[in-house]
Amino acid sequence: MNILILTDFSPQAYNAARYALNSASGLSQFYVLNASSTGEATQIDEALLEFVAKLKKEPAANEHSFSTLPFADNLINATRKVVTEKKINLIVMGASGKNTSNFQGLGGNTCNVVKKVKCPVLVVPNCDFKQWERLYLPLDLRFPVHTEALQLLQKLPVSKDVTLDVWEFNLNNAESQIEDFRLPNYKIFRKTLKRESDFLEKFWPEANTKANIIVFFARQLHITEKLLNRLSATETRNQNLPVLILHG
Repeated sequence: MNILILTDFSPQAYNAARYALNSASGLSQFYVLNASSTGEATQIDEALLEFVAKLKKEPAANEHSFSTLPFADNLINATRKVVTEKKINLIVMGASGKNTSNFQGLGGNTCNVVKKVKCPVLVVPNCDFKQWERLYLPLDLRFPVHTEALQLLQKLPVSKDVTLDVWEFNLNNAESQIEDFRLPNYKIFRKTLKRESDFLEKFWPEANTKANIIVFFARQLHITEKLLNRLSATETRNQNLPVLILHG
């Protein structure tokens, strides 16, 4: 896999990078990017090299390769360019950075990347890696998705008994449902919910206590906005659940 780590050199960014090392199965190429239109180029180069040197000392780094990518540009432009040129499979970044307390949910840069860059994004809060055993996927049946994007889940290191809990929000009695998720390694459990309030009253409390990670599609704006807002709210100060955003 080609994995892009976005860093602002904050402790949150380094923790996300550590998490990323465990999220890759087999040999992967990691690109570490810092984008700044104001910073001194030499200082950024040195900081990236120090960041990667520290990362290489992590036990999970042994099988992987690393490259640094300093950019004198804004974050979105730089990320889009690298995603295209390096054929990136996954972007990894912290849930917050230098300008956001790690107890306040998603930072502004994180939200922008999730919404504006068409590549899967793994958003990591201030938590340690735990093998993925139970994934939660909310789906709004009013907005169709391409299940091909879910194939990324086949490349990630999950447990042998991994389950995918699919919560299908059928708010308008839609007839369209996904018949086959094409995930042979996963046990699929499905629930159908009829009320918009069920997202915060039923899905979120259970996911926050039982899931290892939440997966959702960025194009499903209704659920996406609710989740991003929930993760950014002050009530989520103890939120330690990684989020994988798919585009499809």
